[in-house]
Amino acid sequence: MPILRIDSCTKVEVQADTAIAINLEGKWVLKHRFLGDAIDTPCGYAVTNARDITLEVTDNTESNDVNELRITGNSAVNMYFGGLTITGFDTNTGIGSMKISTLGSTKMAGAPELMECETGYFNMLNESAEFRIQEGQLHVGRFKKDTAPSRDGGTYFIYEKAK
Repeated sequence: MPILRIDSCTKVEVQADTAIAINLEGKWVLKHRFLGDAIDTPCGYAVTNARDITLEVTDNTESNDVNELRITGNSAVNMYFGGLTITGFDTNTGIGSMKISTLGSTKMAGAPELMECETGYFNMLNESAEFRIQEGQLHVGRFKKDTAPSRDGGTYFIYEKAK
């Protein structure tokens, strides 16, 4: 009796597409945070004195790799900067994978609620591993996985292109 056994430990990587990097480039303004099953404002509904939180994605002139980009922007109080590397893109889902390097920022102080907003923004941005552009919006964070409970839709930022 013949038995067929096939084992595979092959890792399949989806190559990043340089056209995706170009679509990411530009200045984006944070409009909402999606938190599992609810949409919130950038700093929460109780905070009404926050400035626009921005994310600007530009070419990294110090690297020959088109998938290595620079990010800068304004958080609730300080300006920040860092790197973003596109590590893959799935054309079927429209979801890209990415890695954000350690962020640096200016060190100004602000109102306690704004400093709390900024800390939350930096933490969530540092943990972001995926992106997609959908209906003119840039989503950055962690998206729902099929195995996740139905109320867990992921956690991600929703940016719109700056005008």
